[in-house]
Amino acid sequence: MNQSQLARVVAKEFFLSQVDAAAIIDLILAKTADSLRKGEWVYFKDFGSFTKKIRPGRNVRHPKTGQIIWVPPWPDVDFNPAKGLLKAKRR
Repeated sequence: MNQSQLARVVAKEFFLSQVDAAAIIDLILAKTADSLRKGEWVYFKDFGSFTKKIRPGRNVRHPKTGQIIWVPPWPDVDFNPAKGLLKAKRR
């Protein structure tokens, strides 16, 4: 499911226009991204949590030249799913 498909589902479920639903989704995503940039923990009940991590820098080998290259530390987002999200429903 992509963002526009989600907007359609939200619009239909809550009797909104697709433009309004897309604006709500954009706001949620923007606020989530802002919180992660600040290093805050973001949690959605029954879905999971997101945290910002700084991956350590390391030396890597260039695949074509074989030269050792330093890759500096970089920010990354870690997702931990909620227990209920991982439970598979049996049919």
